[in-house]
Amino acid sequence: MKLFNTLLLMSLAVFSGRSLADTVYVNGTLHTLAKSDFVQSGDNYTAYIDVIGDYGQQLIFDIDAIVGGDGYQEVTYVTEVGDRCIRWNGRKTPDFSTCIEYNLIEVPVYSNDFRYMTELQVSCSGIAIGSDMDNKNALVNGQVTDTYRETKLLVTKQKNTGGSCQQLKVDIKGLELAAINNISLDVLIAEAF
Repeated sequence: MKLFNTLLLMSLAVFSGRSLADTVYVNGTLHTLAKSDFVQSGDNYTAYIDVIGDYGQQLIFDIDAIVGGDGYQEVTYVTEVGDRCIRWNGRKTPDFSTCIEYNLIEVPVYSNDFRYMTELQVSCSGIAIGSDMDNKNALVNGQVTDTYRETKLLVTKQKNTGGSCQQLKVDIKGLELAAINNISLDVLIAEAF
């Protein structure tokens, strides 16, 4: 019967168009996912993992992730008058006294806020398991040249799903950032003793 259920879940996943990251077994070994196991939609990444072994017992969900990427710093531009004359009134003079129009230049102005924020949301077959949020936001003075940051996200929850936990859905959301470059996620589901 277990083999039939497993084959049924796999065929449903293929026909529904969702990408399955693999299967996690209750009381099995630690399961690790990388960014390539997730489906991307903008700055959101989703993975579906089949769960085998939920028979209505109390379960311990332990999902932790390290999400790394580039942070975001807002840049605006102001127009300033440059030091080069582009139109003269008569002959050029060394002291620019006959200059009637100077060049205009765009000067970048960097925000004092540097932003990098991610969120982890976990559910199983539509049942909310938990969520976590982390940020590496910072107040800065000037342009940030090293924009790479890492956040650590953790969902640890004890829950009885009544035997309904058949597929784990893991969402990693980039809330305020430039890009997510890598994801390392560990999943463990065990029975409570």
